[in-house]
Amino acid sequence: MGKKIDIFNPQVSHVAKGLEGKVILVYGSNNLGKTVVGTQMEKPFYLPFESGLNAVDGIPYCPINSWADFISINKQLTSPQTVDQAKELYSTIIFDEVEAASNYCQDFICSQYGVRSIGEGNRGYGLWKEYGTEFWKQINKLIGVGYCVYFIAHAQEKDGYIRPKGDTRAIDPIINNADICVYVKSNGVDDNGRIVKSSGYFMQTDEYFARSRFDYIDTHIDIFSAENLEKAIVDAIKRQEEIEGIKAVDFKQQHEEYTSEKKTYEELMEDLQELGEKFVKEDKFEDLTRIVEDVLGTGKKAADLKKGQEEVIKALIVELESELGE
Repeated sequence: MGKKIDIFNPQVSHVAKGLEGKVILVYGSNNLGKTVVGTQMEKPFYLPFESGLNAVDGIPYCPINSWADFISINKQLTSPQTVDQAKELYSTIIFDEVEAASNYCQDFICSQYGVRSIGEGNRGYGLWKEYGTEFWKQINKLIGVGYCVYFIAHAQEKDGYIRPKGDTRAIDPIINNADICVYVKSNGVDDNGRIVKSSGYFMQTDEYFARSRFDYIDTHIDIFSAENLEKAIVDAIKRQEEIEGIKAVDFKQQHEEYTSEKKTYEELMEDLQELGEKFVKEDKFEDLTRIVEDVLGTGKKAADLKKGQEEVIKALIVELESELGE
């Protein structure tokens, strides 16, 4: 439910143990095992924006042929009505692959506005903002409910530097919200011509981009596997506990700490009515009217507020409580 915002009684941040709620971005060239590793993580569900399961058996997924398909799936994964049921079935959501997903999103925006390309919309100024907003809106829903979300991206090299490939409006928000960005690198073949398992790198160099929020993580894993990836993250948190003397919590507790108080429209309107009655009781009706009009506009009444305006109602409640000294 979250807590009421109060800077004089603040919440204290905690590190969450395990992979629950973690955001992982894995990138590299083709055929390095990125998809296979994702499917070997705990209770996977696969989002196929491109074909990646051709050599993997037994992984649950739903076909995605448009951004609308993803919206439908994402709603089932994240909606308050279905998220608990979905999380009983799935712990890891594999998002394969970022650039392909962004292309679907651009097509969706073009269709929505009746144009052929993002660049020609909005009278020639482009619909880049609308596309970026839509992409992030759906991604933010997915990473906010407690799954381990495993994003896959291709690699691109520019001016001798390797980084995840994709339009900046799609790839940058994922990078910025990832707990760990892993560069997966080929180790070639052995003396018998057999492919050597890839390695995963967690620290940025002059050659490639990689990073981690975990200060005590190993710089790399020799064999890039689901087991080794999870172990690297878990070990890093354990080291932080030992070195800094912290106590890691489970994701549920961390999520509740980061979530402000949430109430339904009906609950907020009940609070608003109670505050209104207090103003009347204290003979402050003029003050009540003034505050309501300051927040809502001249001539507006609190009774005019509708569902969908919960944030406005919350702001009005804050102002009324402040006037009453609450």
